[in-house]
Amino acid sequence: DVAQHHLLEARTGMSDDDSDHGGGAGRNESEAALPKATVLRNVKDALPAGLRCSAETGTLVGECCTELIRMITDEANQISTKENKSTIGADHILQAIEALGFGQWKEQLLQALAQYEEAAKAKPKMKKNPMKNSGLTHEELIAQQEALFAQAAAPPSPPPAQPAPPANKAPAKKAPAKKAPAKEASKPPAKKARRA
Repeated sequence: DVAQHHLLEARTGMSDDDSDHGGGAGRNESEAALPKATVLRNVKDALPAGLRCSAETGTLVGECCTELIRMITDEANQISTKENKSTIGADHILQAIEALGFGQWKEQLLQALAQYEEAAKAKPKMKKNPMKNSGLTHEELIAQQEALFAQAAAPPSPPPAQPAPPANKAPAKKAPAKKAPAKEASKPPAKKARRA
């Protein structure tokens, strides 16, 4: 029943809660869509050997997946709101899956959650403050930062001048300049006759 209600909302673009607010919950379709290439690759990977899938089919599957995610998220949001929680947790998703009639997925989701938690434990954690072990005081770090800001804001300085050659050495000889080809002797310009 809940799943049918969500499907009705998806078709109309409005829920009971949205009817007073213009509907659609302000969702931008392009922001909520799954990457088409990834969906199509997953569909092709799931197909038996020798069976192909058109791009339109991949797009349709992606839209169905996006709608399923919306349904689960909306249901989980309602559950978390009833519990006065501001964050949707894994337990809310599991409850939403059952409420929507997809309880047969619960075991697979619990396995995926356990794998995720194991991977998260194995992932090295970032230090909260990498400057803590720098050996500098807070004031010294602030001073360094301000000096870097001032250096970045300053106009660029001109390149340094070439150093003069040492006094005891003669300056390097320049290669002789190439002579321009000789021009033909040109006639001096003719003088204009004056009229009297």
